[in-house]
Amino acid sequence: MRRRTFLKTIPALITVPMAASFRSALAGVNIKITDVRIVPLRVIKEVGSLVDFAGGTRSYRLGGGSFVEVHTDQGLIGIGPPVTEADLPRLKTLVVGQDPFNIEVLATRLIATNLRGGPSVEIALWDLIGKAANQPLYKLWGGVQNRVIPYASQLRLSTIEERVAQTVRLKAEGWKAIKLRNRFPTLKEDIRLVEQVRKAVGDDFIITTDANQANSSGNNFLQNGTRWDFERAVACARAYQEMGVYWLEEPLPRYDFDHIAELNKLVELKIAGGEANHSLHEFRWLLERNAYDIIQPEIMTEGPNLMRKYAVLAESMNKLCIPHVGNQLGNICSMHLVASWSNAPYFEIFNDPPSSEMQYTNGIYENPPVFKDGYLTMPDGPGLGVTIRKDYIAK
Repeated sequence: MRRRTFLKTIPALITVPMAASFRSALAGVNIKITDVRIVPLRVIKEVGSLVDFAGGTRSYRLGGGSFVEVHTDQGLIGIGPPVTEADLPRLKTLVVGQDPFNIEVLATRLIATNLRGGPSVEIALWDLIGKAANQPLYKLWGGVQNRVIPYASQLRLSTIEERVAQTVRLKAEGWKAIKLRNRFPTLKEDIRLVEQVRKAVGDDFIITTDANQANSSGNNFLQNGTRWDFERAVACARAYQEMGVYWLEEPLPRYDFDHIAELNKLVELKIAGGEANHSLHEFRWLLERNAYDIIQPEIMTEGPNLMRKYAVLAESMNKLCIPHVGNQLGNICSMHLVASWSNAPYFEIFNDPPSSEMQYTNGIYENPPVFKDGYLTMPDGPGLGVTIRKDYIAK
């Protein structure tokens, strides 16, 4: 490095924590991972439950659970979503002693394990890299924008009247978009849901819908409700197209590629899906077959490294990449991804009382994303940009 270039670098280095050192900031030598730890969180209070679209009961609380820490020999610590005690030994063998900047190799190894904790550790590695570079991840990944448009993802079918009232409240709070679950027993009810919501909030509000594979026989989680056939999917899509719905998500089983592609040919409405699909080759296949206009990979199964590749793949085919909702720090990482892409106009976040990502999950952070005028502003600290509040960490 030339003397003049190094002197210009010094002011930036001053802002880096001392433990990171000049070497970490310049990424001139390897940083070694020394440990992976699970950190438990205190339960502050129970906040209630709801019955979701699949008939299951979901309970919510402020605090609780855990997060993962990846430690290094230079004092930097990356954080990520939780991993299980059972997975921890295997995950440690993959990363301890390694350089976190060797992210392509490490991410590939972590995803190849098929352990739920693999993407969590990868997220923590990216947090480390951002901290070493003293940059938030969205800037490190391209920095397209410093805010994103969240859409309020609903979990319940409930009643049409309640969904209308909820949408009206959200619009009054400044939200610009919503996702409704449309898995009622009849097509007539699915259509009436959107008709009534559109009538209540007007044409300037973004409505998206999710059939959750329309009771796919290939997923036991979705066995509650009426299974759609191809004809019902077409009829629903055509009706929603007339009402200005932005997308219809997963109207058919995830591996019914032929019928999904055929449906997409028949309507102008965007068809979305992919949260349960895996691997670069499978997403390429979906896009090449024109099955989806919007792919929705899941960060907690795919990890950020693959997610970034999916977005580029989609962009190369003039398609959108809007990630499926993550969990806690996984959602924060997805937010950074969306902010760094030019083909991700919206960001999914649960908001269906008592499920409120911003009120309860983001409550554990010292510096959470800020919602204002329909946008979420990016946390601007290094890495993920958020830290866990000390009073939430179990002693």
